[in-house]
Amino acid sequence: MRTKLKEVNVMRRRNIRALALSAVLLAFAPAAFAGETLTLPGCVAQALSNHPSLTAAEGTVEANKARTSLAAVAARTKVNGTAGYTRSGVTKGAGSGGSNGDWSSGVSVSQTVYDWGKTSTAIKSAKLSEKASEETYKRTRENIIAAVRDAYYGLNRSVRDVAVQKEQVKNYQKRLEWAQSYYSVGTKAKIEMTKAETDLANARLSLIRAESSAEQYKAQLASAMGMPALEIDSVKDELEFQPWNIGLNEALERAAANRPDLSAQDLLVLKAKTDLKSAKLTNAPDLSASGGYTFGGTTFDESERWNARLSLSIPIGDGGQKKARVAQSKADLKVAEATREKLAQDIVLEVRKSWQSLRESAASIDAAKMAVKQARENLDLALGRYRAGVGDSLEISDAVDKYASAQTKLISTLYDHQEARLSLEKAMGEVSES
Repeated sequence: MRTKLKEVNVMRRRNIRALALSAVLLAFAPAAFAGETLTLPGCVAQALSNHPSLTAAEGTVEANKARTSLAAVAARTKVNGTAGYTRSGVTKGAGSGGSNGDWSSGVSVSQTVYDWGKTSTAIKSAKLSEKASEETYKRTRENIIAAVRDAYYGLNRSVRDVAVQKEQVKNYQKRLEWAQSYYSVGTKAKIEMTKAETDLANARLSLIRAESSAEQYKAQLASAMGMPALEIDSVKDELEFQPWNIGLNEALERAAANRPDLSAQDLLVLKAKTDLKSAKLTNAPDLSASGGYTFGGTTFDESERWNARLSLSIPIGDGGQKKARVAQSKADLKVAEATREKLAQDIVLEVRKSWQSLRESAASIDAAKMAVKQARENLDLALGRYRAGVGDSLEISDAVDKYASAQTKLISTLYDHQEARLSLEKAMGEVSES
């Protein structure tokens, strides 16, 4: 028990040192980006070079390649060399003493001649696992790019929201100054100034929330890039509307052809079928050949011998091993096929929902832009009336709020369109780096 606790404490100390080292390294990494306006392609490139999930996926591919090579070992020629020296004797009694010793050395060779497909089936299964892990690597890469783009667009939206809230604060500050001047000369009641102060305080609170949201998205983007300690100053805006006309049927066809996870699952189904075939070969015979050459004796070359052997091994009883392996492989195949079918259905749903969201967001942008234009005109009229002394606080507050709301709605619509496009790209298995 004490040994286990000691091992746990050692591991904890190692983890603490590793985290401390990572913090030090990351503390220097952000300096390269200080004051720099990051771009989406640049952020994606950093993520693809730093993200641990991609490193793990690469490791899985390499491990499966090694397993493929290991599966092929059974079909390769094995060569063993031996060498030894033996000396014996009696320590007490008559005839005590020792022998001069015996030398022994030799080399042996063995080769599987034929195993009725067991080795070739095992190699095929390993290669299918290797290819499936390569497809999983592609999907992991897509997910990393999508996470960067998602955080990037969220930061773009937050930065625009901050600008809207700053403008709202500016408008309310202007209204408060006018109210104070009107109150000082007696043309407006004190309630006008009080209302303006309240509206300004609420606008400042909204600004604080928008700035906090922007900082959170900066942290999310840094994490998506695999650099959680990175301090982001600014990023290039990518929210502008870009039309993308693609039919639903085309999107579904491209998803069926390009989704890496669907390809990986297809390969896993083939692997399950191959494993079932392998299970059925459990009790297949093995035909092997071997040979050797040895020499030695009291002198190194006193005697020489050689041998050659051809053997056929036929399992007679295995205690139910084959039956159990076949049953397990059939169940695994059933699971793999069902998983593949469920994934295919989920992809169809994902494509349809993303495609519809893309259409909806694209159609909403023109209406949102018109709403901003009208709200701006109403605000200008309200400001003009209030500045001339003929407007009231309710009119201008309503105009300022509606204008800010219209701007926020447009920003949200542009963001929704970028997110819908990203979702459709992901659903189709075609996530681009920008």
